[in-house]
Amino acid sequence: MIAIFMILAQWGLPQHEGKYICSMPGPDKVFAESLHSYNVLKYDLTVDLPMTSRSLQGLNRVKCRSMIDGLNMILFHSRTLLIDSVRVDGITATYSSAGETLFVNLPQTYNTGDSFRVDINYHGSWSITSGQTGFVYYPKNWNSNVLHTIAYTIAEPWDARTWMPCYDEPFDKADQGCTYAITVPDSFIVCANGELISVTNNPDSTKTFNWRENYPVTTYLMHFGASRFAQWSAWYHSPAGDSVEIRHFIWLQDSALSVNSFQYMPLAMALFDSMYGAYPFDRYGQDAVYPYIWGGMEHQEQTTIHRSWLLYQYENGMAHELSHQWWGDMVTCVDFRDIWLNEGFATYSDANYNWLRYGYSEFLNTMQSRANDYFNDDAYWRHPLYDPPVSELFNWGYSYCKGSWVVHMLRYLNQANFFSGLAAYRDSFEYGVASTEDLKRILNQVYNTDLTWFFDEWVYDQGYPEYDVYWYCVPSGGNYLAQVKIKQTQTNAPPVFHMPVQVLMHMGTGDTLVNIPIISAVQYVEFTVSDSVNSIEFDPDLWILKLSSIFYGIEEYADTKHDIDADKIYFANPMRNPHLEYVVGKTGPVKIAVYDISGRLFGTIYQGVQKAGRHSIDFPSIPAGVYFCRLETPLRVITKKLVVVH
Repeated sequence: MIAIFMILAQWGLPQHEGKYICSMPGPDKVFAESLHSYNVLKYDLTVDLPMTSRSLQGLNRVKCRSMIDGLNMILFHSRTLLIDSVRVDGITATYSSAGETLFVNLPQTYNTGDSFRVDINYHGSWSITSGQTGFVYYPKNWNSNVLHTIAYTIAEPWDARTWMPCYDEPFDKADQGCTYAITVPDSFIVCANGELISVTNNPDSTKTFNWRENYPVTTYLMHFGASRFAQWSAWYHSPAGDSVEIRHFIWLQDSALSVNSFQYMPLAMALFDSMYGAYPFDRYGQDAVYPYIWGGMEHQEQTTIHRSWLLYQYENGMAHELSHQWWGDMVTCVDFRDIWLNEGFATYSDANYNWLRYGYSEFLNTMQSRANDYFNDDAYWRHPLYDPPVSELFNWGYSYCKGSWVVHMLRYLNQANFFSGLAAYRDSFEYGVASTEDLKRILNQVYNTDLTWFFDEWVYDQGYPEYDVYWYCVPSGGNYLAQVKIKQTQTNAPPVFHMPVQVLMHMGTGDTLVNIPIISAVQYVEFTVSDSVNSIEFDPDLWILKLSSIFYGIEEYADTKHDIDADKIYFANPMRNPHLEYVVGKTGPVKIAVYDISGRLFGTIYQGVQKAGRHSIDFPSIPAGVYFCRLETPLRVITKKLVVVH
């Protein structure tokens, strides 16, 4: 355990993905409905990497098509690059720069449908720092874990423009893909998107690696990596008889361990194949890099992962990045206001991977843990899921966790047609871009209903429902009358979340699950049942992102409301089967821990976010003895002596 701690302390804990908090967009960053006068068809890149410094020399041949008549000027994005020359269809062109925009004056006018090619020669050189993005380079022994010199690109959301001039917005995919001719010293290996076409040995002791990506690709998903890589491949064989190569680029020292760490990639591909349809590209791969201040990045057909994921077998993260090949790479968010589409689907996918590997209870634990992460981030800064503040684009609690819950709740609304809806969504937008409205329109058609209310409440608005659930059961003739009142109490959010809810009623003769539509902030329903209801569970299968408290009887509701102004903790002393009841005075993080008589932690009984109100929990079995139970809430810390007898 100490050794593991020391290793983690040395490596740090990389974030889930290769995404970062970016600066507020300036006038160079535009959204999908903005006028775009031309369409990128293809990027053909030639790049020379000396691998002795953080520098490169490049040529980007950009094939374009005019979208308007009278086109005489186009713009690209370029940041920190030095432009050496620009030619259009072989003719020297004039150009100018302003901020991150490169303006190219076309030597002739083009009309709608006309194609032309812009050749941009450029170079760049940067300092070597600990937090690099765009073009990343580290020499061998930069620190003790840099076993070999390494260079790679990492660009989401808007950093492709720092290593190549391009149109750096997701809605303009290069329809015909891209090519790379990457020249490095002959001791290095280069990986990139797509397929390795050839390797040329040059007379100056360099090699040129020629890669080709045949599918439409957006700039932030374009990638190459260069180091003293070893490489090997596994294969996924689909039920349809197709075979997909899964290639891995790792340092030689990690080769043996990587076989074990990557062993479940075909299984993950089989899962997503069954959920979302056939793998959408010709091959897949991973390059394990270090230093890397993030976790993983779903480059098209060639994901980049932190080397620690290999060393510590972080299969969930690798499954997450693989699922992006369907949601993010094949179907890409139209612009970054819709980033939840990429990250929500992928985060829900890796939760389902946990289900496959470790069982349904682990899936539920994963979803609840991510609900708590969202609640914590929401308490810090509440905002809609759609079009988040740019500094929050890759907020874990929002774009990932809440996004995954939105997907989960869409499944709940129509479990029979959910995957048919995703198939239709895929068929409509494969190898293109899609928006929240596109997803809504497709699901409206497949579900045969109007989901505007759902997207308005969960995506375009903010917050989540907070339920107080009151129930009572009384004799009624020869049967019983079960009464349930569901009250929503959230603020700074929609006054009513119209999600239908489920209540599981426990009776001596069996359990009954009832479905309750919600049309108002206070919903009252009655059910005639054949036996007395002993207890209820609200949302027993964990379908809804919410906080809830359950109260028995109108009288207890009144008593509890008097308690809410202060935290309290209740249990009998001594007790045989520890059962704790407590009151939380303010919605927020709650922790319940038990300590032995010497003050050492025996165990954490509960840790998560709970809403204000009365709660209860059963302890796990603990030995007889004297303990102290500690309740920590946003308002105070309470410690109470606990005596356990057997």
